[in-house]
Amino acid sequence: MTAERWMRFYPSDWLGDPALRTCSYAARGLWVDMLCLMDAAKPRGHLKLGRQKVDAQTLATLTNGTPRLVEKLLAELQKAGVFSVNSRGTIYSRKMVREEKWSKKGKKMSAARWSKTAENKAEFGTRNARSMTPESRVHNKQESCSSRLGAARAKRTISPTTIPPISATIQ
Repeated sequence: MTAERWMRFYPSDWLGDPALRTCSYAARGLWVDMLCLMDAAKPRGHLKLGRQKVDAQTLATLTNGTPRLVEKLLAELQKAGVFSVNSRGTIYSRKMVREEKWSKKGKKMSAARWSKTAENKAEFGTRNARSMTPESRVHNKQESCSSRLGAARAKRTISPTTIPPISATIQ
């Protein structure tokens, strides 16, 4: 696990989960420890250490509890439907597995999107690179504005033939 790794935790989900709210303080404390272990596991969301599923004895050791208490709390969490168990008997967090699936899909879509950008750059080359930067867009707008202003001023300049004589306006 790297120092940059973090886990999304939504207090509203924690406090708003009716299944979890029916569990005791001790069971909820065990569950949050299990979530931390599952976040670091591979695959993410499964209660595993390396390739091995975590049993009650190992979980008790990891959470500084007794195996008997951990078994009781696991039964309480399972009865409330807080976690699921796959066909191999591994405990997993449905939400964490779902988020991991979405994350992988998002990374795949992002990679596809950015690879298209690279293809477009290769296709169009770098000769238009200046015109595609935000700074150049601002610069081009300033040039076009000043050239339009110059054209408008040129139209407004009054030639001496269009000025009416002063004597004709005073009558």
